[in-house]
Amino acid sequence: MARLKKTITVTILPGVTEKSRQWTFPRWAIYLFFTGVVALFSGIVLLIFFYSYETKKFMALQTIQEETRIQQKHLDNYRKKLDAIEAQLSEVNNLDAQIMNMVAKGAPDVHPPSPGEGAASSAPTMPALEKNALKSEGPAPTPTLLPFNGDGDAVRYHLPVRGWIVSSFGRRTGPVGGGEEFHPGLDIAREEGTVVHSDAPGVVVLTDRTPDYGNYVIVYHGLGQSSLFAHLDSIDVVTGEAVGRETEIGTIGLTGLTTAPHLHYEVREFGHPVNPESYLASDGSDRNP
Repeated sequence: MARLKKTITVTILPGVTEKSRQWTFPRWAIYLFFTGVVALFSGIVLLIFFYSYETKKFMALQTIQEETRIQQKHLDNYRKKLDAIEAQLSEVNNLDAQIMNMVAKGAPDVHPPSPGEGAASSAPTMPALEKNALKSEGPAPTPTLLPFNGDGDAVRYHLPVRGWIVSSFGRRTGPVGGGEEFHPGLDIAREEGTVVHSDAPGVVVLTDRTPDYGNYVIVYHGLGQSSLFAHLDSIDVVTGEAVGRETEIGTIGLTGLTTAPHLHYEVREFGHPVNPESYLASDGSDRNP
């Protein structure tokens, strides 16, 4: 058998009239050249692959960092809201404890003065124990917390008297003077002397008389919520008295700034007037007489 040559000759023929060119290389050099070409090509392919892989990893890391930043921002907002809720609940617990302590000790009766005695102020105010925890200027945006009954169910409010709602919650034209004003409750028209019941279980925290509201009663229901009943002819409860839904608060009258017999009814959340319609039972059974 003939042995393979140790060299390889490469001949280039540029044309018929031109002289050919030859190069002679050792066989191992040719093998080394092709091996190097394959290695270089493989290296370029691997470099492109790893570059693409690392680029994807970097982009994924940036996406994760951005999502983490957004989630951290949400967590900070939730933490602030939680702190505000905890502070609010702490105030409610303190207020409930003060109310229960007042009821347990037996608060002094506060009866409205007679028309001849004059009025103490121009608008009803909350008792001192509520003033520390509740603000009473302007409407609250929406109702949030509802009191609960003994079974853990949310207490639903009911209209304190069957009648016709002649003025709703919100902006209106004032009945006296005609200017635009904010009406913080519902005006329910009925005959003078019609009995007014409590809208939900609670404790009477104030009975008083003012030039605007006339004879009025405030009942505290817990969790920062209270109700106000104004323009009463008579008041049949006393401060510190526990009341249920059917308890008689008083009777409709013409006391205070009013042009016809009706009940002015407010629901307050942490001292702020809110729309009573948002709290009333939805069956509508107590809307009309």
